[in-house]
Amino acid sequence: GQGAQVDWGSAGWLRVGATRRRLSFFVMVLCYSRRMFVEFALAQTQEHFLAGHQHAFEYFGGVTAEVMVDNCKTAVLSHPLGQPAVLHPRYQDFAQHHGFTIKACGARKPHEKGRVEKAVHYVKQNFLAGLELASLEAINAAARQWLDQVANLRVHGETHQAPQELFAQERTHLRPLTVLPYDLATLQTVLA
Repeated sequence: GQGAQVDWGSAGWLRVGATRRRLSFFVMVLCYSRRMFVEFALAQTQEHFLAGHQHAFEYFGGVTAEVMVDNCKTAVLSHPLGQPAVLHPRYQDFAQHHGFTIKACGARKPHEKGRVEKAVHYVKQNFLAGLELASLEAINAAARQWLDQVANLRVHGETHQAPQELFAQERTHLRPLTVLPYDLATLQTVLA
């Protein structure tokens, strides 16, 4: 397929100064090669969700034709059984900017995004196992190194090939990144 699947995973807690913050990670997996991108964040906000996509596209060197999402609020506002999903307008705008279509998983059908579910599990079992979480910058640098030296070089259990090898074929189907970056900032009205 010429698409990707995305999801969030939970990575536990990170100490920031005197406080502890919940740490999450964004994962994008390319459907054909199973090449993966992972980025850690302190929240699962719209901005972090869009930034995860943007950084994944930059990592892959292009944009997939389709992105499959679960029914998280940053992507899907509602998805009544048997009806099309009502997509988040900001996510739709982002998709239009980059030229990909959004495919929401069917309501109560998490098996439809099995590739990314397996990737989330793999990140937890392989990358995060026993890892000391020092800082957000350090964990993202370590994750990038792990992607390039372990995750995308391993022989994948389903394809029986390394994602990096299969990506050589998949890369030709990616659309070029847009010249103008998408404005990821959010404006919020604050009552004085």
